[in-house]
Amino acid sequence: MCWRAGAAVAPLLLLSFASDASAHRPADASSWWAGLGQASTRGTADGVLALRTTPSGRVRVPGGTFVMGSTPAQMAHAIQLCEREVLATVCHAERFIAMVRAEGNAHPVTLSSFAIDRTEVTVAEYARCVSAGACAQAELGGDARFTRADFPVTHVRWSDAQDYCRWTGGRLPTEAEWEYVARGPDGREFPWGNAYNPHLSNHGSWADDRTDGTDGFVGLAPVGSFPDGATPLGVLDMAGNAAEWVADVFELDKFGDPVGYADEAVVNPPARTAGGGPHIVRGGSFEDGATWLRASARDYDILPRPPWVGFRCAEDVR
Repeated sequence: MCWRAGAAVAPLLLLSFASDASAHRPADASSWWAGLGQASTRGTADGVLALRTTPSGRVRVPGGTFVMGSTPAQMAHAIQLCEREVLATVCHAERFIAMVRAEGNAHPVTLSSFAIDRTEVTVAEYARCVSAGACAQAELGGDARFTRADFPVTHVRWSDAQDYCRWTGGRLPTEAEWEYVARGPDGREFPWGNAYNPHLSNHGSWADDRTDGTDGFVGLAPVGSFPDGATPLGVLDMAGNAAEWVADVFELDKFGDPVGYADEAVVNPPARTAGGGPHIVRGGSFEDGATWLRASARDYDILPRPPWVGFRCAEDVR
């Protein structure tokens, strides 16, 4: 993202956030085989067990009205979440405050129904587009941290994401559509609710080492690894794992800082393509702490093919 922390080595901070005893916690892979016999290529004729795979496809999102952006109280809470991190001194830096201010003004947005991918686009799905000649190759460099077939595809340009979505009959979601899916008409702070739970997403931290393995993954995770962190509509990984390109760009002020929203109600706002700023990124990644996992958090990246940014597609529906 636009905030790549660099500071002296600091001890790992153990955060005490609201937790849910029933939350999904990915098991260590080595424990799955404990006590099992020799693997076999044959099975019994009866009692066949079908393993449940991550649901794919697009989810229909009913139209409605929600409040987009953050109130002053919500922006203050974003700073409080940041202050719980190891590098809390950054939380009052001018650039950080400018990014939080870019979430204002909170304003009503009404959207017509649309559809959105249930998960982030995977490495395997994107590879099919490359094979068809419709997408540019993702420059993963053979790095195993990013090449697994069920990982969200990263190292793709905003235009590459746009090409893929077009190839599937869709498009990148607008920033308003993305936020509506993540927070819903009830105005959730996180995709799953209003309390931050570090076990419900593949997140990072603001520390000298931005990766955080306490959620079960140091880097990327297979899409859908945190089903308990889904939205009420069943949309997965709206917080963490890979951050996501949306269709809009930032408008910049005379100091080069992102500008917030106009304080007025809007209906079906189109993607913002003017304003001179970089493309907007939503949702936070495996390197980001709680502040950037909020449904209203806005960010960007100036790298053309960032390793922590992927995407999902949307589609108009009748």
